Amino acid sequence: MRKTQEGIAISLIRGGTFYWAQEKMGLVRPDQWNLGKRVLLAVAVAWIPLVILTAMHNGSDLYELLTDYRVYARAFIAIPLLLIAQVGMERRFRETARYFLDANLVRTEDLGHFRALMEKARRLRDAKPPELIVLALVYLQVGYFLEAGKLGGSRWAASVGGGGLTAAGYYSILITQALFMAMLGLVIWKWLIWILVMRDLSKMHLQVDPTDGDLSAGLGFLGEIPKTFTPVLLAISVVIGASWRHEVMADQVALKSLTMPAGLLAVVVVVIFIAPLALFTPFLARTKRLGLNQYGALQHLHSLEFRKKWVEERNEHVAELLGNPDFSSLADISSSFKNVEEMKVFPFRKSAIVTLVLALTIPLLPVISVKIPLKELLKGLLKALH
Repeated sequence: MRKTQEGIAISLIRGGTFYWAQEKMGLVRPDQWNLGKRVLLAVAVAWIPLVILTAMHNGSDLYELLTDYRVYARAFIAIPLLLIAQVGMERRFRETARYFLDANLVRTEDLGHFRALMEKARRLRDAKPPELIVLALVYLQVGYFLEAGKLGGSRWAASVGGGGLTAAGYYSILITQALFMAMLGLVIWKWLIWILVMRDLSKMHLQVDPTDGDLSAGLGFLGEIPKTFTPVLLAISVVIGASWRHEVMADQVALKSLTMPAGLLAVVVVVIFIAPLALFTPFLARTKRLGLNQYGALQHLHSLEFRKKWVEERNEHVAELLGNPDFSSLADISSSFKNVEEMKVFPFRKSAIVTLVLALTIPLLPVISVKIPLKELLKGLLKALH
């Protein structure tokens, strides 16, 4: 194993204007995420002012705020999940970058190129314009919510008589909603950086072998990367599910009409988090094609020698028959060639897809339970599994 060179494998999370701002406030440190402290602060910023502003405006509306699960979905579940996701992404990105070095996937003569790729990723991570664009997109979305009166169905958020939003309503959109969207936007930006890194890595002459037991020529570990975004999908699904449940219960939309958006959401998830692995498909396809030729020829030569010795000239080697390693050698080379034949050119793992789909669908079950009792729904799912 080659010693990982210090500073080559970087973090895609510990950088950028928003991260540095948290660092200056003492919320994060180079060796500490202070996750509990940051979660408590984020929840406090997202929720406590809503309670205070609602109580000041109209105390009778406070109960409605305190029982509005859409608020809890965003402030108490989604925002903490996005903070948790940062820790997982930090670890996964570092481990993946280091694996390319520790497994000798990167040739010694290409270390300079690999270092340049990591520096490019570092510059993108620290660039200010992308984060400003994320912020601008967030407040464009906020403008849409204000224009559409998205919270108009909540008494705590809307003034009596259709006079616009209350102070709590404005805070919910301008701060709580914006905080959630900004954190989500930054996560997506970090993922886009990693996609660019994977694209560049897929163009390198990596040291792989089609007989590798992971059936992806040694790149099977990439299939685990999408699992890192499970908390992100949970956050998105929780917020969407809470909104859909409210609309269904208020008879604003029919449950059946949500089938298409739910299916589209699943497709988008696959495209965003699974499809980028196909960047390695051309490289793996070439590797498999070459491996079938090389190891096919090697297996054939081995089989010819085995036949000559143990079939055509077996009488001369009968005394060597018991315990002879030639038979194990034949089985081993056949097994290696079978690995080449079964090699996948798309390094995804079914477990990753299952994990992402579950993260997406489980928070949506309360939407379905509006019309179908949860007990019956779970009973039907268990029956389907049998």
